Order: sequence, then structure tokens, then C-alpha cells
Amino acid sequence: MPSLFSFPLNVGLLIAFLLLLWVVESEYGSRNLVRRMRSLTVSYWLLGIVVAWCVVGGLVPPQWATEGSLWKALGFQFFPSAWGFGILMFLLLAHLALIVIHRLRKQQWRRDLPFLMVHAGLWTALAGGMVGSTDRMEGRAIVGREAECRTMFLRDGSVVPLGYGLHLTDFSVEHNEKDGSVVQYAATISIDSTTTTVIAVNHPYAMQWDEDLYLNSYDQRHDASGERVEYAVLQIVREPWKHVTLAGIVMLGLGMVLLVLRLTTRPLSSI
Repeated sequence: MPSLFSFPLNVGLLIAFLLLLWVVESEYGSRNLVRRMRSLTVSYWLLGIVVAWCVVGGLVPPQWATEGSLWKALGFQFFPSAWGFGILMFLLLAHLALIVIHRLRKQQWRRDLPFLMVHAGLWTALAGGMVGSTDRMEGRAIVGREAECRTMFLRDGSVVPLGYGLHLTDFSVEHNEKDGSVVQYAATISIDSTTTTVIAVNHPYAMQWDEDLYLNSYDQRHDASGERVEYAVLQIVREPWKHVTLAGIVMLGLGMVLLVLRLTTRPLSSI
């Protein structure tokens, strides 16, 4: 279900956050604390801690995060949504924003453009992922051959209307000739009885600019017995902020290319 911090509150808080940092940089940018907050040393520490957190979080087995354990208290049962990781992302966003604001106030666009693109791109990608997570919705829809499906089920068990109807018209399963294991499967889906599309594993269908349909599972009991598959399970993901994150990644990549080109054509001291 939508979070308390979903749109438009998350956008308002993000704008207020940036305005606050602009005031801090404008009024107190020359003070030692603010200078340290945007220093290269802080960059190293923040990025190092984030990398270490992700490595540890990826290596900790889920069974270690039991009730009352240190791993549970730190949120390592699902570390990307843990409170500690959220604080790290907040500090990293504040650090990057201070750097960008400081360079913008110096008004040296031509010299600082690659640098600004790298830092602003990373900030945009992280902000899109972090702030946009409150608007992200993921559910499952059971699409059968008989009745048209118009709802999806969220993880908390609630039911959300789709706004369109889905109907399974055909299903194909490709098996390995040697051992009979499933190699690929695909579903032919009719949308509102007007559009037909084929959705396969790793080949989703873009329903809208912010919504994608993925083939998640199917009626394996009938397939195993050689009968006709009667239903398919679709994963429906709504991500309004995914294009913001993508724009940040593109900006980051272009900025890195420009920095490399500058390094190869100019001495390091002039960067």
C-alpha cells in the first residue's frame, strides 16, 4: 500500500532538504565543519562504509538475523531497507549535494562540468532509488484462461485494482531434450481484449511508462502431466522514479567519460 512518505510528500521533503543544504552552504560554507562535510576524506569514508555494509549484508545468512541477535537489530535480515543503511544513504546524499552546491556557487561551469555531472548524476541516481522506493508497488496477478484478471495481490495480502484486464490466451513451455527440465516458457496475454502481447522469462512487457509486467510462474502441475496450462502468474512492478534513476546513471556515465577525456588531454594539475 502507499506509504505515508509517498508522492507528493516525498518530493516536498526532497526539495526542502536541498533548500536547507543550499542555505547551509551559502551562510556557513567557509566554516570548518561544512568544509569537512564536503571534503574528499568524507567521500572516502562514506563510500567505504557503504561498500562494507553491502558486502557484509550480502554475506550474512538469513538464519543469523534471528530475533534478539545483533544482525537483526542492525536490520541485516534485509539490509537495503535497514535503518543503518538509510542513514548512510542520507549522509551520502547530503555530502554529494553540498559538493554540487559549492561548485555551482563558484560559477565555473566550463571547468567544473564533468565534475558536476559525476556528482549530480550519482546524487540523482541515489535519490531516485531512495525517495522513489516509497512510490514503488509490486504485486502478483493470477491470469487464467477463463475469467479476466483485473486485480493484483501485494505482499501484505491487500488487493489493488489494475485498471485493465488480463486474459491468458496461450502458453508455451520449452523443455530440455536431454533431461526434460524447463528451459523457457512464455505466455500470450490479451489486454482489455484489444492488445495481445507475449511475455516470457527475462522479456517483460512495458504496460505503461512506469509499469512493467514480468512472467513469474505458471500452472506447473498441468504442465507436468502434459495437460494445457490454465494460468500464469505475472509480477507487476510500478516504479514512477525509475526514469529519474536511469537519468542519474546516464549523467554519471557521461561525466566519467568527460573526466577521462580531460585527463588524457590535460595535465592532472589543471583539472
